[in-house]
Amino acid sequence: MTDTVKTDIPDKKNRKKAEEVKREEKIMYVGPTIPGLAVQNCVYTKMPEAFEIARKEMPELANLCIPIMKYPEAEKMIRERNGYIYSAFKKALTLKGER
Repeated sequence: MTDTVKTDIPDKKNRKKAEEVKREEKIMYVGPTIPGLAVQNCVYTKMPEAFEIARKEMPELANLCIPIMKYPEAEKMIRERNGYIYSAFKKALTLKGER
């Protein structure tokens, strides 16, 4: 009888799948709805191209794209009107007025 030890080290094939899943992690946009850019509280696997262009001009938009599990914390910052997400939210409102 031989003893085998299981390891959590994935083989190459499974490692690639894990990397693909990680890249396709769903994110939630918690900023205001901005026509043509993003919809508030919408879940994306990839942000729209127009959003990515706007993010280069306004880096704060990146703070509004969060992992879904962090939504309660983000919602609290917006509701209580404090924190870095609320600051980014206010900045994003200026974009909304321009569109």
